[in-house]
Amino acid sequence: MNGFLSGRLVAAAAVIVVSLSASAASDDKKPVASGKTQVVARAADRELTLTDLRLEMSRLGLSPADPASERVALESLMSRTLLAKAARDTSLHKKPEAIARMYAAQDQALADLYLSIASQPPEPTREEITRFIRENPTLFAARKTYDFAILTLESKNFKEDALTPLFDKEADFARLAGLLDKAGAGYRLSTLTQSGAAFPAPIRVQLAKYGVRDNIVLRGDAETQILKIVAVRDDPGPEASWGPLARRLLIEEAAAKRAEALMARLKKEGAVAYYRASAAPLAADKPAPKAQ
Repeated sequence: MNGFLSGRLVAAAAVIVVSLSASAASDDKKPVASGKTQVVARAADRELTLTDLRLEMSRLGLSPADPASERVALESLMSRTLLAKAARDTSLHKKPEAIARMYAAQDQALADLYLSIASQPPEPTREEITRFIRENPTLFAARKTYDFAILTLESKNFKEDALTPLFDKEADFARLAGLLDKAGAGYRLSTLTQSGAAFPAPIRVQLAKYGVRDNIVLRGDAETQILKIVAVRDDPGPEASWGPLARRLLIEEAAAKRAEALMARLKKEGAVAYYRASAAPLAADKPAPKAQ
């Protein structure tokens, strides 16, 4: 059994547009190939344009390939336009709290946009993509799909030494569930079918060594999940899909590293200092002394 914790930081680029130049507004009304204008809707005496719609899709992280994306984005844009108009009609935009929020939103939009641009890595080469596919077989040629039975219980009730023999080599959680029932300890049973490619690298690599009846234990502060493998199937996917997937993962990995390096540099150049202990970052844990 192995426990893993994983995190993922996703920074989405967003843009808040306060006004458009006269030329941009004019462009939005130019006919498009269909013969229709780029004005997609009207709300509160404002024309909502295709440019507005695309920016909203980007802000929400919606894919242009999804047929429902435009509808979701336009509804969001419409609601914001109507609510902002109602707020201005009551002079809410003149109040100090509103002004502070608008400045913060503007800063956040600029920060997100700058981070997305500054952390964009160069396009990976064909050689880099080929090497990535070769070095990560569990994502490609050796990828597998797993069927799991999952038992979730409160971490305070997970006593590893006492409970492990009740499920470690078992086909299911029947023995463990029976003990938990007798003890009055709450738990939940569920199932999951998941490609190994969906897991963080440490879990994915460990899973590749496992088979039916093996387990992975994910311990959290509040709850612990026991994932028991009940079936394993080879699932390499079409080879034609490997290159695009490798390219995307390489770009995401490189972008995360560039973003981390960028923030480290900006903090150094910006002479960052903290004056409130409760809000300052926690000191890095010192490495534990090695056993003799």
